[in-house]
Amino acid sequence: MTKKTLRHFLVACFSLGWASIAHADIFVTPTFNTSNQVQPPDTTDYEGAFYDFSSTFPPDPILIGTFNFTIPAGFYATGATISGTFGDQNIPVTALTDLFVNGTVEVGGCDSVGDPCASGTISGSLVPWSRTFDAAQLGFPGPGFAAGSLDFSAVQNSFGAVIVGTPVLDIEVAQTPEPSYLFAVPGGMLAMAALRRRR
Repeated sequence: MTKKTLRHFLVACFSLGWASIAHADIFVTPTFNTSNQVQPPDTTDYEGAFYDFSSTFPPDPILIGTFNFTIPAGFYATGATISGTFGDQNIPVTALTDLFVNGTVEVGGCDSVGDPCASGTISGSLVPWSRTFDAAQLGFPGPGFAAGSLDFSAVQNSFGAVIVGTPVLDIEVAQTPEPSYLFAVPGGMLAMAALRRRR
């Protein structure tokens, strides 16, 4: 086999291999729990009911909404990021709060009245929050993730209202390797070794 033929074979093997492990992102916004919405219609932000210490403190955990999603057939999740802002386009601050998925995994927190998330920024910009999970951590929501549904909730820790802007769940997925991939990559490696020996 000539060097030119080996090179062509090498390129074909790796091209086929990469085509077999295509990556993509699934972006999901929650279906909000409308029972606590103060200013509907509000399809991208959450504005909770105002809490003024007139009832037992702390208030019960607040179900903000639910992320519903489907991992396409032939794909598997490789990572995920959930993000959003404290405050929204109407109200740029929030009550002190901790944010969770499935009730146990904390994804964000506004912890002090002196923090910009609660007191506001000089520029009026919103304070972002996020948490990223890698492949080893994808078991974090347990069966909920496999079932395609994650509850998004808040524990309120001060007076005022929980305000969360544009929460998004970004799920990174990759195509399950096809049998061709199992042969393509080793074939490419053999071709590379053959090229080196010929040199």
